[in-house]
Amino acid sequence: MTTSIHCLNGDKPLPFGHAGKLAYFLLNWLNNRLPDWRVDPGLVIQDFRCPNLESYWPQLPTGASPSRILSDLFWLTLPWERIQQELDGIRILDAGCGSGHYGPRLISWSGDRVASYIGADIHAHESWPVLEHEDQRMQFIQADAGELGRVLPGGTNLIMSQSAIEHMDHDLRFFEHVCDHVQRLGTPALQVHLCPSAACLKLYLLHGVRQYTPRTLSNITRLFENSYAVLYRLGGRACNRLHYRFITSPLMIWRKTDLRMTQTAEYERRLFAAIERDMTQPQRSPAFYALVIHTCPRARLF
Repeated sequence: MTTSIHCLNGDKPLPFGHAGKLAYFLLNWLNNRLPDWRVDPGLVIQDFRCPNLESYWPQLPTGASPSRILSDLFWLTLPWERIQQELDGIRILDAGCGSGHYGPRLISWSGDRVASYIGADIHAHESWPVLEHEDQRMQFIQADAGELGRVLPGGTNLIMSQSAIEHMDHDLRFFEHVCDHVQRLGTPALQVHLCPSAACLKLYLLHGVRQYTPRTLSNITRLFENSYAVLYRLGGRACNRLHYRFITSPLMIWRKTDLRMTQTAEYERRLFAAIERDMTQPQRSPAFYALVIHTCPRARLF
């Protein structure tokens, strides 16, 4: 069960050498065609705006890619107080959590409103015991995305992923498990998934299984009854051009030094300007997506 027309994974060695790589790009290019065809009519699509970008900038990491900065900015500016009221306590599952560093970040960014955080990843990380020791609200489990339905604590009401669902061989299977969980829960539940757009095929090259479009994401949103879904477009052409110039071209194509490391101040200045510019106009080619699904809502948050 997948939103892709193929099962090639750029994270793993591809078959048939260069032919496998060519097939990966061609199939993903085809999968990204017709982005606005047969979109879920209930899916609201809008651009992400942050009117106070300068005030949030010091809280964001230095040297991160445009899509990562935009993602962190999105998490940072979520209506955490209203989310806490709606969910009656925020209990997070972070699918594909990696090292788990979003645990303490979300606790901080939410204003200490997170009641519990569980990170799940197919690979265990040495940072997990350290984080669990630092904050007893944080726990970690080693599990494949397809198994999460069996290990989800009953009270989990905010299921999130950051740059993870594109790595799942069977992403729809994961969302079917989530759908079963929120239906059993029967109370307000929230999902927030940050994922790559079609533009990321050129920017990230061999990375994960797929990118996403409103059409392919509609295969996910249609699974959830008694819900509404909002798709935020993060960044746009200015951010994409900056990523290609400073990261893709020097690092992934020419195999030279990442220009973020050698031109840090210039990169940060251009990054701020690119994000600010993209937020002033509608973007047909976003740098990233943020998908929000709110099930059994008492009050509309987005």
